[in-house]
Amino acid sequence: MSNFPLSSFKQAGNLIFISGQVGQKEGKLVSESLEDQVIQAVANIVEILKQNGLGLENIIDVTAFLVNQEDYALFNEVYAKQFTAPYPTRTTVTVKSLPLSAKVELKAIASK
Repeated sequence: MSNFPLSSFKQAGNLIFISGQVGQKEGKLVSESLEDQVIQAVANIVEILKQNGLGLENIIDVTAFLVNQEDYALFNEVYAKQFTAPYPTRTTVTVKSLPLSAKVELKAIASK
């Protein structure tokens, strides 16, 4: 999403703030499937973490934005396969719409 006026991440001290990631690759959604979008959004986060020498275990907080609250149970199933215990803290918010008409967006904070 390089056409937007934002950074994919910013570091402040030992924290890495990762901008919201949707399930897109090369500017297009990977699929209409919520599961595929969650997996790709996490993969996008992993790429940003790798740039900073980090992995998913360094994520301390996630904010998830869902377009449809009815997707909450499925989202939790898919999310639990991407992260391992101890899980990061998380807030999930239902929103009207997301970029690229995505079903989910994930914003994260990691600690070095």
